[in-house]
Amino acid sequence: MPNENISMRQLLVLLFTALLSPAVRVMPAETAAVAGRAGWLSTLLALPAGLGLCWVLFALFRRLPEGTGLAGACIRVFGKPLGKLLTAIYLLWGIFLLAANTRLCGLRFLSTGYRNGPLTLFLIVLLAVVLWLTYKKLPAFARAGEIFYLAIAAVLALTLLLSLPQMEAANFLPLWLEDLPAAGRSALPALALLGYGIYGVFLAGAVVRRPGDRRRAIGWTIAFCLAVTALQLVCLGAFGPGLVERMETPFFMVARGIGVRGAFERVESVVVSFWILTDLVFLGILVYACSSASRSLFELKSERTAALPVTILGLLGALFFFPDAFFLRETMETVVFAGNLILGFGVPLLLLGVAAIRGIGISCGKKTA
Repeated sequence: MPNENISMRQLLVLLFTALLSPAVRVMPAETAAVAGRAGWLSTLLALPAGLGLCWVLFALFRRLPEGTGLAGACIRVFGKPLGKLLTAIYLLWGIFLLAANTRLCGLRFLSTGYRNGPLTLFLIVLLAVVLWLTYKKLPAFARAGEIFYLAIAAVLALTLLLSLPQMEAANFLPLWLEDLPAAGRSALPALALLGYGIYGVFLAGAVVRRPGDRRRAIGWTIAFCLAVTALQLVCLGAFGPGLVERMETPFFMVARGIGVRGAFERVESVVVSFWILTDLVFLGILVYACSSASRSLFELKSERTAALPVTILGLLGALFFFPDAFFLRETMETVVFAGNLILGFGVPLLLLGVAAIRGIGISCGKKTA
């Protein structure tokens, strides 16, 4: 329905805001552990692959009618049996990501601000707000995401700017030729981070296609990689790679160093509080994507029918699937790392290849398949 459509710009704003949620956890610590002082190059080195993914997705959906999301693309390209199987894999993986990242958001919030708070209550409240946001129509969620983006962009820009005096260039420069192989390996965590973006493609069926959409996607991808690069530079410059790799959330520790004694302090509490907005958008996209996959799989009337079951499964997984924080982090660094690379980059490339081989597309104004 027209009143349930969003623009490509709104979808890109949602993805930009959402990916900042896992970025503060994945990028500074993991890339510093792999590449040391050269870790800040990781997102720049991953940028060509990210732009390549944009090209693949636009080439794929150019062959499909408007109103098709990723679930519909899987079924159209592979046929019903294989397409539904692939959609089911995305659904199960999405629920797993929802559970794991909900737990991580809760642990991060409690460890940085409310150490004695009840984790279970926070997870319930967090997903209840996510359900409330996603139970509304997609345009309402997109408008909320735009507001959240403005708030987060302001907080991020101010934090980076005020953190400049803490930086020491010796912590990330100079770089030598022997640093480049490790820097190249550090691009893999950045690619895994970008792999989360594939769940935004499930919302593509609601996007009104306009000329220049691919240019907008490329611009926002570049902007995101530059923002994460700046975030990593500030963390490395403030603490050095040896300390950053041992921290859970280096960016919030940088924010802790901002302030004037007796004037304004506890800046990290403000940053952490605002960063929950990125968590809400990130988890909301996962709920929307899983609901869209469920609609295609079970032929539901609307995504709203699946939103509550998906959220409940995510909550149960967050509460009971991960016995401790160590197991959760190991899972994120191994299983989720590989899964995001395969489902985020490998499967879209496979979809485009199969679509090209089968001749699926629009030629001379007529759809062919």
